[in-house]
Amino acid sequence: MDDDKQGPYALKGGEGWTYDYHGIAFNVKAGELGAGGRAAFIEYTARHGEEPDDHTHRTEDEIFYVLEGAITFRCAGETFDLEAGGFIFLPRGMKHGYTVLGDHEVRLIVVTAPGGDAVESGWGGFISDVEASGELRSAPP
Repeated sequence: MDDDKQGPYALKGGEGWTYDYHGIAFNVKAGELGAGGRAAFIEYTARHGEEPDDHTHRTEDEIFYVLEGAITFRCAGETFDLEAGGFIFLPRGMKHGYTVLGDHEVRLIVVTAPGGDAVESGWGGFISDVEASGELRSAPP
């Protein structure tokens, strides 16, 4: 779809397109599929034991912002301990992952954006996987 076709929209707290993907509820506020496609924005809760294996995104940069809880990110051989208010930028092409610290949940905001050649060709990143393969549980009114 053409970028010009997406008009403005607003979502209230808790609204968005909520997908169940690998047992985790991801609330997509702005997705990778459909109009726009310059950045995606999601909110979700991470729990100890549900962390993904270390992985690499070849087409997208990721930004995580910690709303609540404590988490350790790994990227390119370094570790970063973050708590509420913490921010991390994870460049595309670098292996990364995270570990939730303790038994407390971690609420995260994640922004992804295409980089390099993906800007022109579409990036098909993580959030598009959630949108395409996850089970849509709710949508905004």
